[in-house]
This record gives sequence, structure tokens and C-alpha cells, in this order.
Amino acid sequence: MMSAIVILLLIVLLAVETPIAFAVGVAAFFGLMLTGLGNAPISAQRMFSGMNSYGLLALPLFILAGNILVAGGVINRLVEFADRIVGRIRGGLAHANVFANLMMAGVSGSATADTAALGSVMTPMMTARGYSKDFAAALTISGAIMAPIIPPSLIMVIYAIPTKLSIGAMFFAGVLPGALIAALLMAYIAYACRKHPKTPSEPGRKSLGRAIVEAIPVLVAPVIIVGGVRGGVFTATEAAAILVVYALFLTQIFYRSVSAKKLFAVFRESVLTTSTVMIVVATSTMFAWFLALEDIPTAAQVLFSSITDNPFIFLLIVNVFLLVVGALVDTVPAILIFVPILQPTAVAFGIDPIHFSIIVIVNLMIGLNTPPVGTNLFVISTVTGRPVSAITRALLPFYGVKLVALALITYIPSISLWLPKLAGLIR
Repeated sequence: MMSAIVILLLIVLLAVETPIAFAVGVAAFFGLMLTGLGNAPISAQRMFSGMNSYGLLALPLFILAGNILVAGGVINRLVEFADRIVGRIRGGLAHANVFANLMMAGVSGSATADTAALGSVMTPMMTARGYSKDFAAALTISGAIMAPIIPPSLIMVIYAIPTKLSIGAMFFAGVLPGALIAALLMAYIAYACRKHPKTPSEPGRKSLGRAIVEAIPVLVAPVIIVGGVRGGVFTATEAAAILVVYALFLTQIFYRSVSAKKLFAVFRESVLTTSTVMIVVATSTMFAWFLALEDIPTAAQVLFSSITDNPFIFLLIVNVFLLVVGALVDTVPAILIFVPILQPTAVAFGIDPIHFSIIVIVNLMIGLNTPPVGTNLFVISTVTGRPVSAITRALLPFYGVKLVALALITYIPSISLWLPKLAGLIR
């Protein structure tokens, strides 16, 4: 009963647009005080323990590395490379958009960052070549959801906090699902753009060879991460530090594209982003602790078991639930609040926890593009100057593509588990 009151309080706070970190923290503290399970010092201790995690060291480092590379102009190099590879075919620049998103996913790890960065570059290019601005915006944010699925992924680092799962195993598990989403998007583009005119050669474009040479150093970054973790050279957390050093090498020595003043701004932005995420981590950890004290995970397991004993039906229910959650709650608090409840139940149904982690992340990434709260929708709306309603209408067929990808990822576990097993990270 008390947990229901606390959850209702959280919903009310969110409804009146209380910042998510404060809404979660107030609701959790209220519940602890009301039940006598905690006090101010204990609550502060739980919040600190939630942030005091070795795995979380990777978070600010991945954020910093991504920001450095974006500031260094890697977007333009990757877009030029993608355009030179597939830009001449029918619907080529739309394919290049997906291809650029796929490559950026291996650099930034953030769907929102990719949306802002690629949206400002790809939307004007696509509009100039005859695509509607709404289509370009919808395609860009649909491709951007690959960023937290393909390594390095900031969301996977967050997911590892309540679950204690291997970040390296999740990194490998996300590779094929991310590639599947890219392939399905490109298949839809081939159909949707079948009557789009081919792009003629443009004077002044870089040669293919030059575009490849300029893009390869950036594309090496995810290879370093995945290869190093697979080879046991370093952990995922250490990989984040290596990625920062590599990003500094590229932008300061190889490309010489980031001035000292700009680099200071990048560090400042990274600190602000990290601080925002860590506040959410702290309050969400306290809320998850309250739910654990109230034995909500066990209650959830009993509830699902009373509804069905079929893993297929359980996953269907979870997918519907998470699609709704993703449209209403930001990704980080959604993971820290709901995963401690759902993950034990999924394991009880015989579902591999690494596979389940990819299912959850894909669901929440679709939520990033879904009103009313979908963060990426508002970011791309700001970048393009188009209303959210118009972009949402253009997104309708893309929702179908992403739901097909979600169904395949959900019910074919080998898509997520084959690479981690091949790498020896899981059995």
C-alpha cells in the first residue's frame, strides 16, 4: 500500500513537471520517512553508495571522449565518407544518414548527442537534395537510437549499476541488434525512396580515397574499445580512459581541429552533463532501494507468474510496458527504477540477463522518439525548426520498422547472445 502511495506521488510530481531527479528523490525520501525505514543520514548514504561505483568511472570518460570527437569535426568526416560510399544510389543520402548514425554510434554512445550533431548536418543536406525536412528529421532520430545499443554505450554503463552485469558482455551483445536496426532502416529507405532521383556528381566533393583516409582514424575508435575488451587488454572502464586519450590525439595532433578555448568548453560541457546524470543516478538508486525494502521485485514476480507462465507472453507484456515507460520517463531513471524490478522476474522466466538488457535498452530507445516526453523529438525539433507534431507524423512508418527490429531482438536471443558467447564473455 505504501509503495503505491509513493509511486502515485512520483507520478504527480512528474505531471507538474518537477525535474526528474528531484521528483524521484522526493518520492523515495517520503516513502522512507513514512515507513520508518530510513532517515536523512541513511538516505544520503544510499545516494552516495549509488554513485560510488567503479563501473561509473566510465561514464564521464565516455561522455568526454564523445564530446571531444564531435567538437573535432568527426561528424563532417563521417558524413562525407558515408555520402561517398552510398550517396550516388537512389535514396543515397538517406542511406548515408543511417550509415553515418551507425558510425557515430561507435564514437559517442549517446542518442541525444547524435541527434543534435547529425541533425544539424544531415537535415540541411537532405533538404537540399529534395527530401522533406520532416522525413530527414524522422530518419535522423530513428538512426540515432543505435548509439546506446552499439558500443561504447553510456546507457549500458548505467544499466550495469543495479544489475552488476558485465559491461563488456553488454557491449558485444549490442553489436548485432544495432546492425539489425540499421539494415531494417535501409531496407525501408530502399522502398520509400524508390522513386527518388539519383544524386548527380557534385563539383568540389572529396575523392573517395581522401574521404576514407580522413574517416578511418575515427572508425578505429570503436575497434579499439571492442578489441581491447575482447582481448583482455583492458576493462570497459579502462577502455573509456583510452578512448579519451585517443580522442585528444586525433583532435589535438592528427586533425588539429580543436583549439585550447574550445577544448575548455568541451570539458565544461562534459562536467555539466556528467553532474546531471549523476544526480539522477543518486536519487534513482535511493528510490530503487526503497522498492527493494518494500519487496516490490518479489511482488512483481508473483504478479507476472499469476498472469502467465509463458516467457513469450511475459516478454510481450514487458515490451508493451517499457514502450509506455520510455515515452513518459527519461532513460536513466527508467533503468534505475524499473530494471531492479523486472530483471529478477525475467531471470525467473529463464531469460538470459544479457539478452534482457538489450531488450530493455531497445524499448527505451524507441521511447526517446515517442511523444509526449521523447527527448530526441524535442532536440530534432529545435535543430530543424519543425514542430514535434509534424516530425511525429513522419515517424509513423519508422515506428513500424523499429517495432519489427524489437520483435526480432526479443524473440531471437541469438541476435544478442551470439557475439558475447563467441567472445567467451558469457556461457
